[in-house]
Amino acid sequence: MKSCLNFAALVALLLGLTTIPALNARAEEERPRLREEAAADKANKQLDRVYDDLMSKADTKMKTRLRAAQLAWIKWKNAEANYIARRVALGGSALRVAYAEAEEKLVNERIVVLKTYASE
Repeated sequence: MKSCLNFAALVALLLGLTTIPALNARAEEERPRLREEAAADKANKQLDRVYDDLMSKADTKMKTRLRAAQLAWIKWKNAEANYIARRVALGGSALRVAYAEAEEKLVNERIVVLKTYASE
């Protein structure tokens, strides 16, 4: 009985040790993707602030128009980022990184446009 417990403990230890390198390799593969997505998320948050500021200054008719324009732009941005990403990446994590980079670029361009509206 004692030898069975020792064997089970040894097997559990070996199984645990074999999964650690796999977990580290997976974490290494995800780091670049997470960095690009974090940059896109940061740009989107800045866009939200600029948009909210512009909405707070607009009258009712302009709010309706701006909201419609922004919703249309979001649909376009998603399609455009997908197109750009698929031109440079075949799939997998490279596609996610390319999409995030394209999204960040498009969002930053939109921020400039909305800031221009705010300054007029």
